[in-house]
Amino acid sequence: MILSRAIKKAAGKLEKRPAEAPKTSMDMVFTLAEAIRFGYAETLGKWDLSDLLDLPRAIIHGIMEKGKKTLAIECKERDDCVQLTDPELLKELYDLKKCLTRTMLFSNRRFRSFLFAAGFVKEDVVLRKRRARILKPAFTVIRDKESKCLFVFIRGTQEGKDLLTDVIGAPVSFNHFVCSDGELKRNNVISGHGHRGMVASARWIKKHCTPKLLDELRHYPDFQVKIVGHSLGGGTAALLTYMLREIKQFASCTCVTFGSGICLYVNGNGGIREALYHFHCE
Repeated sequence: MILSRAIKKAAGKLEKRPAEAPKTSMDMVFTLAEAIRFGYAETLGKWDLSDLLDLPRAIIHGIMEKGKKTLAIECKERDDCVQLTDPELLKELYDLKKCLTRTMLFSNRRFRSFLFAAGFVKEDVVLRKRRARILKPAFTVIRDKESKCLFVFIRGTQEGKDLLTDVIGAPVSFNHFVCSDGELKRNNVISGHGHRGMVASARWIKKHCTPKLLDELRHYPDFQVKIVGHSLGGGTAALLTYMLREIKQFASCTCVTFGSGICLYVNGNGGIREALYHFHCE
């Protein structure tokens, strides 16, 4: 009984801690404790043994399945597919494909290979955090003179420390005003609850990349800022975009994500889709 009360009291303290990346050794201990507690209470502790056995079976089935349909094959079998010809739409799709390719290269290649394959050089790197830590995902800021864009690439889950960031998924309050016409307006607000690990990650990246981005915009005032991420990096990118849009210079920054996890529950509507809809339609 006493032990149970002590555990509940400790759990309550963990939930009240701010969603921030650990700064001290003690913060790291609390963060690990929170990851273990939430990971067990909300996932493994609720799974049946049959669920654990079904997961590898599903993965093997997905890998070994024959006769997979590709987009091209499916289009040939259907009569409602139309070839796109609009130049603006094709350009937008090309830009999205380019972002996807670069994001996957960033996540799956060594950094030098990523730069070479993505068409960048060492001088294009504005800022780089190459090693992930708990609540501190790997990211890099790239200056792309060809597209006149400052890219913030955020890596997806790749190692154990990224998994711990994923696991810390307790909801935390997320309220941010969005800058419009150079001002923060009360009616232009995103309000809800965010994934604790991604919120903390976004705050950490914002702290490190904001000075660099502002400095770059002073030298290249006609450049745009684009936040790009995959998986864990995708959810973090969406939240980071909201945070940056509170700053006048970043009011027009955009976000592109691929395979993103659910990072935000907005005003009673769950999921990242609703969150992304808000800032794409403003």
